[in-house]
Amino acid sequence: MADDAQRKIENSKELAKVVLNRDWAALPTELLRLVLPQLFLRDVKRFHNVCRSWRDTPTPSVQSPVLFCIGNDTTRCKFFHPLYKDSYSMYIPELFGAVPRFSKDGWLLMSRGEHSIFFFNPFTKALINLPDLPNMYDFGGITFTSSPTSSDCMVFGIYVDIMEMNFSISTICRGEESWQVLHGENNSPFFLSHCNPVFHHGEFYCLGQHGNLGVFNPDEDYWRVLDKPHRQLLDPFVTHEHNFLVECNGELLSVSMSSMGMSISVSKLDSVEMTWHKVDSLGDQMLFVSNTSSLSAKRVVQGMENKIYLPKIHGKCGVFYSLASRLFQTFGNDFSRKDWYGTGELLSCCWIEPEADTSYSKEELNWFEDA
Repeated sequence: MADDAQRKIENSKELAKVVLNRDWAALPTELLRLVLPQLFLRDVKRFHNVCRSWRDTPTPSVQSPVLFCIGNDTTRCKFFHPLYKDSYSMYIPELFGAVPRFSKDGWLLMSRGEHSIFFFNPFTKALINLPDLPNMYDFGGITFTSSPTSSDCMVFGIYVDIMEMNFSISTICRGEESWQVLHGENNSPFFLSHCNPVFHHGEFYCLGQHGNLGVFNPDEDYWRVLDKPHRQLLDPFVTHEHNFLVECNGELLSVSMSSMGMSISVSKLDSVEMTWHKVDSLGDQMLFVSNTSSLSAKRVVQGMENKIYLPKIHGKCGVFYSLASRLFQTFGNDFSRKDWYGTGELLSCCWIEPEADTSYSKEELNWFEDA
């Protein structure tokens, strides 16, 4: 028996030598391309630093969005990936006292205090200051059209007074030194949902709590509440719903969730009939929804498709709703329910699309310069 034990020890040592001496550079490129899309933020950089062949493996042009969240001290930020239990923590002193309002193309739109607003890229630490708001920040929804380094970038914010039927719209374009503010009265009742507007086909669309739409045309400085579409509440006994507006494959989708997620509906806008049609499957698409930013993306890793990812966690795992199973679930544990009872909601957060390391010129980071 002693000989057998010694033989096993020797065999394990030989196996360890084989593993240590393995030529990791010889791994097939096809295998590396399968691994890379599943990595998370800085892990992508570590992957490329292993060896030359790994460095030459192209980074996927599309990566899964991650949930950016500011901690209680407002400088320690966390990134939550839908696939993984653990979050990635990053110290960002530039965001002290700031609140995330929206994100697009790897950029966050942040506010600080009552009047300050700025763009920040958490992956490159690039910052672009905007002119101060003329009035206190009170937008019910805010968005921007394109990367703030682009010459056609425009920021749009809206406030709706549901008691007085009045609205206030603020806009600013790249190169402008002050905000343009438009005041008016709604042509019909409009109760703005607590979600971001969507820039779609040259206009800004805002979702109402009853499925109706308000639209702002920036070329004509014209705001209107559309007569159609409308929809019934998921639960007639509950007046408050969680509503989100998302652009997916060039079309507008609305996501509605009743209290505790007991009922969920995804609808697609028929732009001809101006009606909402129920969507039973997202196909290979994923939806990421939150009060600050909602977006869609094509499946990056097999199994992530046909799901709605929420700013919620169970334990350390991100929560999603599967349109296939009609259940709230996670990838990291056995949580599975028809509602989201027992989950925690992450506050002061925003879905954001990771961006590869990019350098910007001083002119690009100056809002007043033509990009």
